[in-house]
Amino acid sequence: MPEAPPPTASTTYRPSHALDIGFAAVWTKTIRKRAGVYWWTTETPEGNATVAFRTDGSLVRADSWGPGTDWALTRLPAVLGANDPSSDDFHADHPVVRRLSEQFGSLRLGATGRWYEALATTIIGQRVVTADAGASREQLSRHYGTPSAVGQAHTFPSPTALLTLADHDFHRVGIERSRARVLRVAAKYADRVERLEGIPGPDATEWLQRLPGIGPWTTGITTAIAGGDPDAVPVGDLHIPRMVTFALTGHDNGTDETMLEALEPFAGHRQRVVRLVKLGGGGQENHRPAPFRYDITRI
Repeated sequence: MPEAPPPTASTTYRPSHALDIGFAAVWTKTIRKRAGVYWWTTETPEGNATVAFRTDGSLVRADSWGPGTDWALTRLPAVLGANDPSSDDFHADHPVVRRLSEQFGSLRLGATGRWYEALATTIIGQRVVTADAGASREQLSRHYGTPSAVGQAHTFPSPTALLTLADHDFHRVGIERSRARVLRVAAKYADRVERLEGIPGPDATEWLQRLPGIGPWTTGITTAIAGGDPDAVPVGDLHIPRMVTFALTGHDNGTDETMLEALEPFAGHRQRVVRLVKLGGGGQENHRPAPFRYDITRI
């Protein structure tokens, strides 16, 4: 294997707040962890970038490769939760939530600022199991994204690249026509989607849901990833309503309605509570049958 080239730039960041990278970046599909190092591969406004970062005591050390290095390293503190001071106002006034919150070093939410990537990678997860969505994202990036200088995952395909793909290209990576259609919508409106940066979560959600094929599940995850919306809830998930309802009420009859009712006391911080339950295991094990899986790439 060829030796990795020297990084384009390196930096050391000392957070002024407690840090829990796993909590901050739980939904972000463009970040992966390997052997204690987090790899963030993204297409920035200045070009692609691959950032390798890891904790070293109270410091975060980061190396970056690619023309988008300066943008990505400047954004890294926000990815790690620096722009989420509202976590200080969160009160775990529930025994389960209090117990779960003690498992994490910080309850701050990261914000990548890459709205198109957050939207498109979430769309791939619509109506399919996590493993299949992950495989499709990886294959789509490998075939049609920009290669990384250090051999890590390719960047997610740009809007221009995505719009050149035919149905059979999506089919090749396990994405059927209905999700491919919604991905093209995200790519077509990518410039407008990126301008949601800095827009309050409810306003960003309202705008996104005007797009065909974009509903509350997709917007709940997208606004949490890209904007760090602390109140976003992925309504329509197969498992989360039951997990959250059971964690907060003890009732094993979770629906979107019961979940939202149970989350009402945490208004303004509902995404934080959803993450606590998802990552901390506060909900009952799910016994619903898995969705039917069919490998369309074999057709």
